[in-house]
Amino acid sequence: MPTLSARKKAAIIDAAIDLFQLNGFQGTSMDAIAAKAEASKRTVYNHFPSKQDLFETIAQSVWERVNEATAQEFDPQLAVEAQLKTLAMKELALMCDPEFLKLSRVLMAEIIHNQEMAQKILERFDKEQSSYTTWMQAAAEHGALNISDGQQAGAQFHALIKAQAFWPQIMFGQAPIPADQHEEFSQQVCTMFLAVFGIRKSLLQRTWCGKK
Repeated sequence: MPTLSARKKAAIIDAAIDLFQLNGFQGTSMDAIAAKAEASKRTVYNHFPSKQDLFETIAQSVWERVNEATAQEFDPQLAVEAQLKTLAMKELALMCDPEFLKLSRVLMAEIIHNQEMAQKILERFDKEQSSYTTWMQAAAEHGALNISDGQQAGAQFHALIKAQAFWPQIMFGQAPIPADQHEEFSQQVCTMFLAVFGIRKSLLQRTWCGKK
């Protein structure tokens, strides 16, 4: 069971998310956060020295949720396409989670208006390796994918999903992709990705070059 301190911290974060979404980062005070969380201002500052620290904690939670949702070890005994599809299905399920979308909207809204904070958060994330990068690098090392940069390949796979399952929902309030379409959508993402990075294409290219 969480301690009283942990529960208070969670309540402060939840209050901040609600107020940031309602009033924006600049329009929200630490006093307002404390009042909504039913905590003293001193308690809020004990957990978060500044409003920016609180915001960065929210950003970190978004990063961690993506990593946790897509955590998967590469298995050389399984077909790469099947493993990619599992990754896509996992991320798609997260992208359709209303709470995750709420967190993401709060994060995106401030990052768009505050380039200094955006850069600081980006630098922080650049120091941490994503679960996608780890999986992509392992797949390449086992000869399952024709990539040279696991981070770039992971970002491109991620982008194929977010183009329809994240950005339209964040920017325009579009409804999430229905659950009964998740498998088909994930398969399409995998097919597109493997058309460029699949090892079969690499082998065909080498065979053609050899014949020439």
